[in-house]
Amino acid sequence: MDLGFGPEYRLLTPGQFKAVFDGATCKASGPSLLLLARFNEQEHARLGLVIAKKNVRRAVDRNKVKRVARESFRHHRAELGNLDIVVLARRGLGDLDSQALHALFRDMWRRLIKSADKHKRTRESGPPSSHA
Repeated sequence: MDLGFGPEYRLLTPGQFKAVFDGATCKASGPSLLLLARFNEQEHARLGLVIAKKNVRRAVDRNKVKRVARESFRHHRAELGNLDIVVLARRGLGDLDSQALHALFRDMWRRLIKSADKHKRTRESGPPSSHA
């Protein structure tokens, strides 16, 4: 299994981020982290990070959060299907150590997968068609 994080696994343009912000179909929320996601046309998940200086003050902490987020994403990418995901940091995220960040991301991926599965089931069952 390839665990790389090449450009095909990243949200790169403002338009790609905007598509997730405007059309998020599933989310996972916690006190220090918010994940927004929507299904994409790719065959794999893509990740975008929004770690604002306002919420994580020190550069070393912002870099740690981004590093752990990318590493955790790489290990859970197969389970995430074809989602475009934006990770938004909230206040206090930079105060967590690496071990706590890994545990937090593990839990958030699990919750996001659950939300995506729920959305996929409702979308597939949809309203009954009248083609009798």
